[in-house]
Amino acid sequence: MIKLIATDMDGTFLDSSKRFSMEFFDIFAELRKKGIKFVIASGNQYFRLYQKFLPISNEMYFIGENGSYIAKGAKLISTNTLKKEQVQAVIQLVEKHPELNMILCGVKSAYCLSEFKHLESVVRTYYCNYQFVESYDEIDDEIMKIAIYDPSHQIIRYADDIARGLDKGVKATTSGNEWIDIQNEDINKGVAIKLLQKKLNIKPEECMAFGDQMNDYTLLKAVKYSYAMANAVPRIKDIAYGIAKSNDHQGVLEVIKQEVLNEL
Repeated sequence: MIKLIATDMDGTFLDSSKRFSMEFFDIFAELRKKGIKFVIASGNQYFRLYQKFLPISNEMYFIGENGSYIAKGAKLISTNTLKKEQVQAVIQLVEKHPELNMILCGVKSAYCLSEFKHLESVVRTYYCNYQFVESYDEIDDEIMKIAIYDPSHQIIRYADDIARGLDKGVKATTSGNEWIDIQNEDINKGVAIKLLQKKLNIKPEECMAFGDQMNDYTLLKAVKYSYAMANAVPRIKDIAYGIAKSNDHQGVLEVIKQEVLNEL
Protein backbone atom coordinates (compact mmCIF):
# COMPACT_ATOMS: atom_id res chain seq x y z
CA MET A 1 0.00 0.00 0.00
CA ILE A 2 1.33 3.43 -0.98
CA LYS A 3 1.64 5.84 1.95
CA LEU A 4 3.78 8.59 0.39
CA ILE A 5 4.05 10.07 -3.10
CA ALA A 6 6.90 12.41 -4.02
CA THR A 7 7.34 14.27 -7.28
CA ASP A 8 9.76 16.70 -8.85
CA MET A 9 8.05 19.86 -10.09
CA ASP A 10 9.47 21.45 -13.28
CA GLY A 11 9.61 18.98 -16.16
CA THR A 12 7.70 16.39 -14.12
CA PHE A 13 4.59 17.66 -12.33
CA LEU A 14 4.30 20.96 -14.21
CA ASP A 15 3.81 21.10 -17.96
CA SER A 16 5.89 23.24 -20.32
CA SER A 17 3.78 26.27 -19.39
CA LYS A 18 4.69 25.78 -15.69
CA ARG A 19 1.14 24.71 -14.84
CA PHE A 20 -0.56 21.62 -13.47
CA SER A 21 -4.05 20.31 -14.11
CA MET A 22 -6.75 21.58 -11.77
CA GLU A 23 -7.79 17.92 -11.49
CA PHE A 24 -4.93 17.61 -9.00
CA PHE A 25 -7.01 19.26 -6.28
CA ASP A 26 -9.61 16.48 -6.51
CA ILE A 27 -6.90 13.83 -6.63
CA PHE A 28 -5.16 15.38 -3.62
CA ALA A 29 -8.42 15.27 -1.66
CA GLU A 30 -8.73 11.55 -2.43
CA LEU A 31 -5.13 10.93 -1.36
CA ARG A 32 -5.78 12.73 1.95
CA LYS A 33 -8.81 10.52 2.59
CA LYS A 34 -6.53 7.51 2.21
CA GLY A 35 -3.92 9.05 4.53
CA ILE A 36 -1.33 9.29 1.73
CA LYS A 37 1.30 12.01 2.16
CA PHE A 38 2.14 14.15 -0.88
CA VAL A 39 5.62 15.65 -1.29
CA ILE A 40 6.92 18.16 -3.82
CA ALA A 41 10.69 17.58 -4.14
CA SER A 42 12.35 20.27 -6.21
CA GLY A 43 15.51 22.21 -6.81
CA ASN A 44 13.35 25.34 -6.56
CA GLN A 45 13.04 27.66 -3.60
CA TYR A 46 10.69 26.47 -0.85
CA PHE A 47 8.77 29.75 -0.88
CA ARG A 48 7.96 29.29 -4.57
CA LEU A 49 6.77 25.75 -3.97
CA TYR A 50 4.56 26.81 -1.08
CA GLN A 51 3.04 29.66 -3.10
CA LYS A 52 2.44 27.44 -6.14
CA PHE A 53 0.16 25.05 -4.25
CA LEU A 54 -2.01 27.43 -2.27
CA PRO A 55 -4.61 26.94 -0.81
CA ILE A 56 -3.61 23.33 0.03
CA SER A 57 0.05 24.03 0.82
CA ASN A 58 -0.29 23.52 4.56
CA GLU A 59 -1.43 19.93 3.97
CA MET A 60 1.62 19.09 1.81
CA TYR A 61 5.28 18.35 2.41
CA PHE A 62 7.98 20.28 0.57
CA ILE A 63 11.59 19.43 -0.20
CA GLY A 64 13.19 22.57 -1.63
CA GLU A 65 16.66 23.43 -2.90
CA ASN A 66 17.38 19.80 -3.88
CA GLY A 67 16.92 18.57 -0.32
CA SER A 68 18.38 21.46 1.68
CA TYR A 69 15.02 22.72 2.96
CA ILE A 70 12.29 20.40 4.26
CA ALA A 71 8.92 21.61 5.53
CA LYS A 72 5.39 20.47 6.29
CA GLY A 73 3.31 23.34 4.96
CA ALA A 74 4.59 26.52 6.65
CA LYS A 75 6.42 24.56 9.37
CA LEU A 76 10.16 24.12 8.86
CA ILE A 77 11.47 20.61 9.52
CA SER A 78 15.18 20.97 8.65
CA THR A 79 17.78 22.86 6.62
CA ASN A 80 21.26 21.98 5.35
CA THR A 81 23.58 24.96 4.94
CA LEU A 82 27.03 25.69 3.53
CA LYS A 83 29.88 27.07 5.63
CA LYS A 84 30.71 30.73 5.04
CA GLU A 85 34.16 29.88 3.73
CA GLN A 86 32.64 27.43 1.25
CA VAL A 87 30.27 30.11 -0.01
CA GLN A 88 33.14 32.57 -0.42
CA ALA A 89 35.22 30.01 -2.33
CA VAL A 90 32.39 29.40 -4.81
CA ILE A 91 31.85 33.13 -5.29
CA GLN A 92 35.53 33.59 -6.14
CA LEU A 93 35.41 30.61 -8.49
CA VAL A 94 32.37 31.80 -10.44
CA GLU A 95 33.59 35.39 -10.62
CA LYS A 96 36.20 34.11 -13.11
CA HIS A 97 33.26 33.76 -15.51
CA PRO A 98 31.54 37.18 -15.41
CA GLU A 99 29.00 36.10 -18.01
CA LEU A 100 27.45 33.70 -15.48
CA ASN A 101 24.77 34.83 -13.04
CA MET A 102 24.87 33.52 -9.49
CA ILE A 103 22.01 33.21 -7.02
CA LEU A 104 22.77 32.59 -3.34
CA CYS A 105 19.84 30.63 -1.92
CA GLY A 106 19.39 31.41 1.76
CA VAL A 107 17.02 30.17 4.42
CA LYS A 108 15.25 33.56 4.48
CA SER A 109 15.60 34.67 0.86
CA ALA A 110 17.54 34.30 -2.39
CA TYR A 111 20.14 36.91 -3.33
CA CYS A 112 21.45 38.13 -6.67
CA LEU A 113 23.80 40.97 -7.60
CA SER A 114 22.13 44.14 -8.87
CA GLU A 115 24.26 44.02 -12.02
CA PHE A 116 22.12 41.05 -13.12
CA LYS A 117 18.81 42.90 -12.66
CA HIS A 118 18.18 42.45 -16.39
CA LEU A 119 17.72 38.74 -15.67
CA GLU A 120 15.00 39.30 -13.08
CA SER A 121 12.43 37.47 -15.22
CA VAL A 122 14.59 34.33 -14.96
CA VAL A 123 15.03 34.75 -11.20
CA ARG A 124 11.29 35.28 -10.76
CA THR A 125 10.55 32.01 -12.58
CA TYR A 126 12.26 29.99 -9.83
CA TYR A 127 12.17 32.29 -6.79
CA CYS A 128 9.30 34.30 -5.31
CA ASN A 129 11.30 35.52 -2.31
CA TYR A 130 14.47 37.24 -3.58
CA GLN A 131 16.55 40.39 -3.24
CA PHE A 132 19.04 42.22 -5.45
CA VAL A 133 22.13 43.37 -3.56
CA GLU A 134 25.10 45.53 -4.50
CA SER A 135 27.52 43.12 -2.82
CA TYR A 136 27.32 39.63 -1.38
CA ASP A 137 28.76 41.13 1.80
CA GLU A 138 25.32 42.65 2.48
CA ILE A 139 23.77 39.23 2.98
CA ASP A 140 22.83 38.25 6.54
CA ASP A 141 21.55 34.73 6.03
CA GLU A 142 22.58 31.08 6.02
CA ILE A 143 23.17 29.87 2.47
CA MET A 144 21.88 26.42 1.50
CA LYS A 145 22.64 26.38 -2.21
CA ILE A 146 24.38 28.46 -4.88
CA ALA A 147 22.65 28.34 -8.26
CA ILE A 148 24.75 29.30 -11.28
CA TYR A 149 22.89 30.38 -14.42
CA ASP A 150 24.21 30.53 -17.98
CA PRO A 151 22.14 32.94 -20.14
CA SER A 152 23.49 31.22 -23.27
CA HIS A 153 21.97 27.89 -22.12
CA GLN A 154 25.26 25.99 -22.42
CA ILE A 155 26.12 25.45 -18.76
CA ILE A 156 27.87 22.15 -19.47
CA ARG A 157 30.81 24.15 -20.86
CA TYR A 158 31.57 25.31 -17.32
CA ALA A 159 30.72 22.17 -15.38
CA ASP A 160 34.18 20.55 -15.25
CA ASP A 161 36.01 23.77 -14.42
CA ILE A 162 33.63 24.61 -11.59
CA ALA A 163 33.60 21.05 -10.20
CA ARG A 164 37.42 20.97 -10.10
CA GLY A 165 37.57 24.22 -8.16
CA LEU A 166 35.20 23.23 -5.38
CA ASP A 167 36.29 22.59 -1.80
CA LYS A 168 36.10 19.07 -0.40
CA GLY A 169 32.61 18.28 0.81
CA VAL A 170 30.87 20.45 -1.78
CA LYS A 171 29.36 19.18 -5.03
CA ALA A 172 28.15 20.58 -8.34
CA THR A 173 25.03 19.18 -10.05
CA THR A 174 23.79 20.27 -13.47
CA SER A 175 20.07 20.82 -13.96
CA GLY A 176 19.00 21.10 -17.60
CA ASN A 177 21.06 23.25 -19.98
CA GLU A 178 21.11 26.41 -17.89
CA TRP A 179 21.93 25.66 -14.25
CA ILE A 180 24.63 24.27 -11.98
CA ASP A 181 23.66 23.87 -8.31
CA ILE A 182 26.36 23.96 -5.62
CA GLN A 183 25.53 22.28 -2.28
CA ASN A 184 26.98 20.12 0.44
CA GLU A 185 27.77 16.75 -1.11
CA ASP A 186 25.91 14.89 1.64
CA ILE A 187 22.52 16.40 0.74
CA ASN A 188 20.14 15.57 -2.09
CA LYS A 189 16.47 14.76 -2.66
CA GLY A 190 17.08 11.13 -1.70
CA VAL A 191 18.56 12.06 1.68
CA ALA A 192 15.62 14.37 2.31
CA ILE A 193 12.98 11.79 1.40
CA LYS A 194 14.71 9.24 3.66
CA LEU A 195 14.49 11.77 6.50
CA LEU A 196 10.75 12.06 5.89
CA GLN A 197 10.38 8.29 5.64
CA LYS A 198 12.01 7.94 9.06
CA LYS A 199 10.03 10.82 10.58
CA LEU A 200 6.72 9.45 9.28
CA ASN A 201 7.61 5.78 9.82
CA ILE A 202 7.07 4.94 6.15
CA LYS A 203 9.09 2.26 4.34
CA PRO A 204 10.64 2.71 0.85
CA GLU A 205 8.33 -0.02 -0.49
CA GLU A 206 5.38 2.14 0.60
CA CYS A 207 6.57 5.10 -1.48
CA MET A 208 6.15 6.26 -5.08
CA ALA A 209 8.24 8.98 -6.77
CA PHE A 210 8.46 10.78 -10.12
CA GLY A 211 11.34 12.60 -11.81
CA ASP A 212 12.97 13.61 -15.08
CA GLN A 213 16.47 15.02 -14.43
CA MET A 214 19.65 13.82 -12.74
CA ASN A 215 18.84 15.77 -9.57
CA ASP A 216 15.93 13.30 -9.22
CA TYR A 217 18.22 10.24 -9.33
CA THR A 218 18.58 9.81 -5.57
CA LEU A 219 14.87 10.51 -5.04
CA LEU A 220 13.91 7.66 -7.35
CA LYS A 221 16.51 5.33 -5.80
CA ALA A 222 15.02 5.96 -2.33
CA VAL A 223 11.64 4.42 -3.18
CA LYS A 224 10.37 1.16 -4.65
CA TYR A 225 7.86 2.58 -7.11
CA SER A 226 9.97 5.06 -9.07
CA TYR A 227 8.66 6.55 -12.31
CA ALA A 228 10.64 8.37 -14.98
CA MET A 229 8.73 10.75 -17.20
CA ALA A 230 8.64 10.04 -20.93
CA ASN A 231 10.63 13.27 -21.32
CA ALA A 232 13.26 12.19 -18.74
CA VAL A 233 16.96 11.90 -19.45
CA PRO A 234 18.11 8.33 -20.30
CA ARG A 235 19.86 7.60 -16.96
CA ILE A 236 16.65 8.34 -15.05
CA LYS A 237 14.72 5.98 -17.30
CA ASP A 238 17.38 3.31 -16.76
CA ILE A 239 16.77 3.11 -12.99
CA ALA A 240 13.00 3.60 -12.97
CA TYR A 241 10.41 1.03 -11.94
CA GLY A 242 8.15 2.40 -14.69
CA ILE A 243 7.73 5.13 -17.30
CA ALA A 244 4.99 7.77 -17.01
CA LYS A 245 3.64 9.86 -19.85
CA SER A 246 5.40 13.21 -20.32
CA ASN A 247 4.82 16.23 -18.13
CA ASP A 248 2.77 17.79 -20.95
CA HIS A 249 0.42 14.80 -20.80
CA GLN A 250 -0.04 14.88 -17.00
CA GLY A 251 1.86 11.60 -16.57
CA VAL A 252 2.12 11.93 -12.78
CA LEU A 253 -1.62 12.29 -12.30
CA GLU A 254 -2.36 9.42 -14.68
CA VAL A 255 -0.11 7.00 -12.77
CA ILE A 256 -1.61 8.09 -9.43
CA LYS A 257 -5.14 7.56 -10.70
CA GLN A 258 -4.37 4.15 -12.18
CA GLU A 259 -1.95 2.71 -9.63
CA VAL A 260 -2.95 4.37 -6.35
CA LEU A 261 -6.59 5.41 -6.69
CA ASN A 262 -7.35 2.54 -9.10
CA GLU A 263 -9.21 4.78 -11.52
CA LEU A 264 -9.14 4.53 -15.32
